[in-house]
Amino acid sequence: MNTRGYDSSRLLASHKGVGILRPNGETQAGADVLALTVRTYYMPNEDWRTICQRGRALREDAGTLTGQAAGRDLVPVLDHAAAAKAIGAGADLPGPIWRPDGLPEPLGAVAEYLGEDLDEDGREFVPTAELTDALDVEPTAFARQMAGLGCKPTRNRVPTEDGDVRRVRGYFTADIRAAVTHARSGDFGSLQHGGTEQL
Repeated sequence: MNTRGYDSSRLLASHKGVGILRPNGETQAGADVLALTVRTYYMPNEDWRTICQRGRALREDAGTLTGQAAGRDLVPVLDHAAAAKAIGAGADLPGPIWRPDGLPEPLGAVAEYLGEDLDEDGREFVPTAELTDALDVEPTAFARQMAGLGCKPTRNRVPTEDGDVRRVRGYFTADIRAAVTHARSGDFGSLQHGGTEQL
């Protein structure tokens, strides 16, 4: 808005309560107004404190003061044992689920979905959105699991139905093929059949 003449740096310290507002919908100035310089009622902090103190005194007299204002609902003390247990819980997460075909999930489901597209003369790239839709999985968890299996998503250009090209996140099929080969050969380092460790 600065390039259109609305510059808040021109407001002086004496302009208490003045602001530049961008209207949301119809205004009395018309629907085409980009911004309005307005002055609101200004109350110094000292006056605001006086009002709050008076309100508190009235509530105390009426017996309606509750919660933290009345000294209750104090901040809970951290249970160090519970915190340590919660933090350590991540170490016991189960490892990947292995399929009968020797592939861990979700890599096995991806390979099954791609089928012949996973061959060297097949597709070069598959968008993440296509995989998560086809497999009906949550995108963030899927990306984390695939990364743990050696497939990290990347951005690539893909053609759209109308002939344009757009950049999307996804996986190179060469990376998926390599992960499948490693899984079937057992060359996943700490990632072992039936184990609880992940890459």
